[in-house]
Amino acid sequence: MSVARKVDVLVIGAGPAGYVGAIRRAQLGRKVVVVERERVGGICLNWGCIPVKSLLHAAATVRNAAEARRMGIVFDRPQIDIQALYGWKTRVVDRLVRGVEFLLRSNGVEVVKGTARFLDARRVMVAQPDGTEVEMSADSIVIATGSQPTVLPGFEPDGRHVLDSTGALNLTRLPGRVVVIGAGAIGLEFATVFRRLGASVTVLELMPQLLPGFDVEVSAALRKAMEGEGVEFHLGVKVSGLDREPGLQVRFASGDTESAVEADGVLVAVGRKPLTAGLELDKAGVRVDERGFIAVDQKYRTSTSHIYAIGDVKPGLLLAHRAMADGIALAESLAGARQWRFKAVPSCVYTDPEVASVGINEAEAASQGLKVKVSHVPLAAVGRALTLGRSDGLCKMVVDAETDKVLGVQLAAPGADVLIAEAAVAVELGLTAAEIGSVVHAHPTMSELLFEAAEAIHSKAVHIVNR
Repeated sequence: MSVARKVDVLVIGAGPAGYVGAIRRAQLGRKVVVVERERVGGICLNWGCIPVKSLLHAAATVRNAAEARRMGIVFDRPQIDIQALYGWKTRVVDRLVRGVEFLLRSNGVEVVKGTARFLDARRVMVAQPDGTEVEMSADSIVIATGSQPTVLPGFEPDGRHVLDSTGALNLTRLPGRVVVIGAGAIGLEFATVFRRLGASVTVLELMPQLLPGFDVEVSAALRKAMEGEGVEFHLGVKVSGLDREPGLQVRFASGDTESAVEADGVLVAVGRKPLTAGLELDKAGVRVDERGFIAVDQKYRTSTSHIYAIGDVKPGLLLAHRAMADGIALAESLAGARQWRFKAVPSCVYTDPEVASVGINEAEAASQGLKVKVSHVPLAAVGRALTLGRSDGLCKMVVDAETDKVLGVQLAAPGADVLIAEAAVAVELGLTAAEIGSVVHAHPTMSELLFEAAEAIHSKAVHIVNR
């Protein structure tokens, strides 16, 4: 037996796009109901960004203890309790989940636990955990169901030997030898964690560089640093199979040459795909593209005008902060408030050094036929980097040759996730290199990388030899 309800706004999914959009719409005076089948916070908070970054922080502690010997500080070899470590990670996640639940309640957003499916373009049925069903209709329906790991044929996750990113966050013991398939952000972050916790790590990647799509020099700097920690890379190779007997072995080919690497665990990190299974979108007249993403226009409208899609379920960058921005932009657009048009969406990878990028890089500028100036500032030019024991990395700035406007910035540096915010402001607001160079940056800080890069555009940098 089902109960019928009518609400103002119905949001399906309480991940970064869904819960942020729901809160903002509620702040603007509408009654909002969010349907979530698991826990609020979505993949990012529960099984992605937050738990992985917690483990990366712990892994950095291990690395710092090892490096301290060079400073004359000697620690005993760290003893790692993997279950205790993962327990700490879970407590961090739980605290943030409770925080999101509190924010939703405080803003008057109702959360309904259950799995949603469309009955038609106006009605959604929610199957609740207790077996009851609730039929809902709304003036506006927002799909924010996110994404899930892509499965590589022959490497289906089994929770024990073959893992996806979710499985890697639920380990009870650390594999001694780990093969990571995919050198994107997820693969490299887990490679960093596993290596620093004591596993041997081999990374296999189809493309010829780490972080495909990022600047090649930034990628090379990261590779050098990770190889220095003992991570082994095979780039430009195609994974061809998995042998389970007599032991776990991953086969891969480079041209006509096939090789194999032994493993105790395999992490598959070859991308993500939209999570729409079970929604029955066809009943609502909602179309998807050839890759399964929900097609939307510039106002997030699907092929059914009162149904919208935001976050990872639609085409675009699959990033939590982009999803949050989608949620806010849609909520304010529906309320007739500001039309938020963001062009500068930064990407961050939490390796060591951290990698971050915003706008276009040098190769993209060349492919678009743009006349640009490009500056390069090595990490070693900044005093703060050396006080942190880091010298591998750089900052690149891409500037329009005629207007001097900053078109993009790429970083491999400690704290790149923070530094990229200044670069994002510059790209979004159309600031010039000269304007950035006219602002005093504190010394000694990593922010001087951006200052020197801006000054180098005009051959005025002091702490590097200008090209």
